[in-house]
Amino acid sequence: MEAPVIAKADLVRRLIIETLPPGIDERGRIFGGGAPLDSLGLVNFLADLEYRLAEQFGREIVLASERAMSRQSSPFRDVSALTEYAMELLGR
Repeated sequence: MEAPVIAKADLVRRLIIETLPPGIDERGRIFGGGAPLDSLGLVNFLADLEYRLAEQFGREIVLASERAMSRQSSPFRDVSALTEYAMELLGR
């Protein structure tokens, strides 16, 4: 039986926070203006996160896609936005 949506979102959020590079605050920006990660740092972070999400949920997702890049607001701007985006890709 699949875990409830709230529990799944909490798990995704925890994985994101655990994967963040040292020095990045979970309440701050991840990527974008004034954020600590540059493009290469973001790619490395997302690759690590994709691996951890695949391990946890038994399916691969691609976070850095054309779908993500074409959004008006980046899903990589902060932990909340990235959690929401990952949940969308995982099918809630």
